[in-house]
Formats: sequence, structure tokens, C-alpha cells
Amino acid sequence: MADLEKFRGALFGGACGDALGYPLQNFSVARIQHRFGPFGLRTLVRDVKNGKKAPVTDNTQMVLAEIDGILWADAKKLDMLDGIYRGFMRWYYSQTGEEPKRGQRTWMRRQPHEREFCLLREKFMHARRNPENGLLSAFAKDARGSVKVKVNDSKGAAALSRAVPIGLLYTGDSKTAFDMGVRAAALSHSNPIAYYSAGALAAMISCLSDGWTLPKAIERAEELLGKFHKTDPILTLLSAAEAQANNRPAGKSGAWDHIDSISSLGSGCEAHEALAIAIYACLAIDEPSDALIASANHSGRSNTTAFVTGAIEGVRFGEKFMPRYWADILEGAEPILFMADRLFYVYGKYHQ
Repeated sequence: MADLEKFRGALFGGACGDALGYPLQNFSVARIQHRFGPFGLRTLVRDVKNGKKAPVTDNTQMVLAEIDGILWADAKKLDMLDGIYRGFMRWYYSQTGEEPKRGQRTWMRRQPHEREFCLLREKFMHARRNPENGLLSAFAKDARGSVKVKVNDSKGAAALSRAVPIGLLYTGDSKTAFDMGVRAAALSHSNPIAYYSAGALAAMISCLSDGWTLPKAIERAEELLGKFHKTDPILTLLSAAEAQANNRPAGKSGAWDHIDSISSLGSGCEAHEALAIAIYACLAIDEPSDALIASANHSGRSNTTAFVTGAIEGVRFGEKFMPRYWADILEGAEPILFMADRLFYVYGKYHQ
């Protein structure tokens, strides 16, 4: 059985990683050192224009939108994926300001599950924070994406973050978590690399929340991946991440020990790269907060790699592994923890 601390840790850890990596996206190591010092960026950065809060990106926004959809499905007895799609479309309309499609206009109204709190009214959910190319256009299409209905050919790493709530919800049932993680990712990412990577992460989170060790959780995800075609690139990078962690553990001699290993796994722009980088950081670095920092300080899609790392370490160690003051400066900290609590409530209903 899972506990609330794991749910809070996963969502808060992911959001903190997202905020930590956001100012570093695609910076070279030299530029990171020039701007933030020889050890890189090691704490959240306040934005004066953002109410002195450290801003989050579409990673965190979509996780919250997905939980919104899960709560909606639970309250209205909808199919889970239907609820999730509604949550994603709400996020899409909030990002673009477009008029809802026919049949979706009522989705922008306050719903029965929102008596205590309405995510749609949170200002930060409407902020446009450099969402991944193709993400918004996927939701703009009339067709709803699936493994059979293609809306693009994106391998993008933005497919990963939404795997975290699914893994938590299906704690102890890694097969269902994998399948639902794939289906949720395919709503906006039609390349198997993206949606199977998301399924693998959902399975790992499901196992970790159930008390498994990280190596065992990775092994289970690899077992599930091995049953499908077109997953070889994901399995290859996961194996490479594990080998790098075993052969070149980071943090033993210097703050940048991780750079060569991370570079060998890619930029993190594609889903399997971001997943592999996060796995490497969690395996190679003993201290979870240092793993989170290392996963952000590289010259790729830092916010996503750090989100995934923070979520994995959060479900393993709880929210206490992060500096306490981060909660004071993280944008949306209270809504994030509230939504974590509500997700845990739905999980509890399914496991009575």
C-alpha cells in the first residue's frame, strides 16, 4: 500500500525539479557556470515578474491538469482516459485562449469535483512557459490521439510527466500503470518512443510507491517494454544509463562528474533520453537532492529531466529530501500538495 508522503513527494519533487531546470534549458555548461557559479544552479530561482516565485512549466501544469481529469472521472463515473482528456483540453484552452470546440464548452465551467478548489482559476495554470513543440497543436486537432490515431510523430519528453500521477494511482499494479501511461501519453504524442517511455515511467512509479527498490522497479519496466515492438531504443538507453551509473558514479570528486554520462544519453528532448538521464542521476548519486540538481545542470531539456528525477526521488524518499524553504518559493506549491492529497483520496477509494 502507498502512503500520502509518497504521493506528495512525487508531485512536489517533480515540480521542484521542473522549476529548478526551467532557467537552464539548453544552456551550455559554460553558460551555466558563468551565470550561476562554478557549481551550477543549486537552488530554485525566484522571478520578480512572477511574484517572486520560482515558475513551473507545462510539465507541472499538465500533471495537475491530469489529476483534475482523474478527479473529474471519479466524481462523474467517467472512463478514466475520458476524464484525463478533459483535463488536458482544459489546459489547452487555458494556454491558447481559444474558444472550446463544439461539445466541450461546458468543460470550462466549474465542475462538481471542484467545490473545495478549482484548478482552472489558478493564474499560473494559464501562463505559457515554452511548451514543447507540437504539444498544443496535437490538442488542436479534431481527432483524439491514441496508439491507433496519430496526431503527430512526436518523441518529445513532455509525454513523461503525466506518467507520474498514473503510476501513483495504480500503485502495486505496474501492468495497468504501464498500459494507462501509454494511453495517456498517446493523447498528444504519437511516436511509440514517447508513449512507451511514459508507460515505463508509470510502471516504475507504481512499483516504487509499492515499496520496491529502484533497480527492481527498472527491471519490471524493462520486462514490460520487452513485450512490445519498437521499444528497443528505450531499452538500449535504459541499459546505458544503468551501465554509466555503475561504471561512472557521480559526485565522488567534483560537481560536474555527471556531465559526460548525461551527454552520452542525449539531450533529454526526446522521452527515452529524459527517462534515461533521470534513471542515471538517481542510480549514480546517493544523495537525492544532489541527484535532482545534477539532472538539471546539463545542456539539454533540463526542466523535464529534473522533473522526472524529482518525481522518482520524491516517491522514494518523500518531500522531505528537498530544502524546506523551496516550498515557500515554488509557484503553485499549495495547489500541488492539495492535488496530491486528492489523488491519494481517489487511490484510497480504489483500495478499500
